[in-house]
Order: sequence, then C-alpha cells, then structure tokens
Amino acid sequence: MTLTPISSVDRSAFRWLRNGERPIAFSLLSGESTVGSLEWGPKGGSLATARSASDEWTLKRGGFLNPHITVRAGEVVRARLSIHLNYHQIDLPGGRSYFFHRAGVLVPAWQVTSMTGKEVLHLEPAREGRHLRAGAVVVGPEATELPELLLLTVLSWYFIVLAWFEDEAVETLVPFEGPDSPAPLSSLR
Repeated sequence: MTLTPISSVDRSAFRWLRNGERPIAFSLLSGESTVGSLEWGPKGGSLATARSASDEWTLKRGGFLNPHITVRAGEVVRARLSIHLNYHQIDLPGGRSYFFHRAGVLVPAWQVTSMTGKEVLHLEPAREGRHLRAGAVVVGPEATELPELLLLTVLSWYFIVLAWFEDEAVETLVPFEGPDSPAPLSSLR
C-alpha cells in the first residue's frame, strides 16, 4: 500500500478504518488517500507499528504503577503518553505537551487539547455491534499545520484501540446487556 504524505492532503478531518480481524490493523485516511497505518503483531500484545509516507514508529504500553505509552523511531523516543486517573498527558521532545482526555462523561469520544485548553483533535470511535471498526478524527482549525499532528493522531488512536479491546475482554467475562447481547445461560436450559 502506498502512503500519501500528510502534507499533501486535507488535514481538517481523518478517518480510521479497520483492515481485518488478525492481525489487528487500521488505516488512516484523508478523503480517498491513505496517510498512515497502525498494526499490531499477529500474536497480540501491546506492541504496534505505525507507518506514514515519511516515518515508521513502534508503540508500546509499559509500566504498572506508572502506566505509559511510548512512541519510538528506532531507539529515539518521539512521544510519551502518561496515563493518570483523571487525565492523560502527552509529552514530546522539546518540551511540548498536550492533554488527552474524554470529551465528556457520557460521550464515547476523546480529545487532545493544548495546555491552554484549545482543541487539537476530537476522536470518536465507531462500533459495529460490540466491535471497534472505525473512528472519526476532527482536527482543530489551529492544529492543521502542527508538525506533530500525525504523531498525536496515531498515539491517541493506539490508546483508544487498546482501551476498547480491554473493555471487550472484560465484557466476555461479564455478560453484555443490550440489544446485541447473547441469550442468557438460563434461557438455554
């Protein structure tokens, strides 16, 4: 798959589309152009590889008492997402930082905001039944020219996908109640 440079596409909105079940992979599109990809290994785990026309990064979750996600280009750390209870913070080399948080209590969307509170990204996952299939990304008007726009988009989506799959794993242990729920075990007797 040929990836289009992000500098040559409309950067006001993107969409993530899931490519298949295994390995878990998503493509990042702007219009009809694919500008990036995010793929986990065939055996699962938290290690993923992101690619664009100009970069390749590895993303990995780490830490137990101090959970975080790092994005690396080779051995160089390009970003670190520190995970806290109420908020999460993305730190980039050179001292630039962003907040990453839920868009609202009842809203399944996420936001990346500058330290001054300006919205950089609004990400909204889309499901099919109980499965994550896609996501919409709206870029704040002042953020379309940020050099780290693609990195922030990939890191945010990586977090959302991991959280989604962890929630799916819990739902298999605790029965899902809703229109897509399987028949209760008591009805099978």
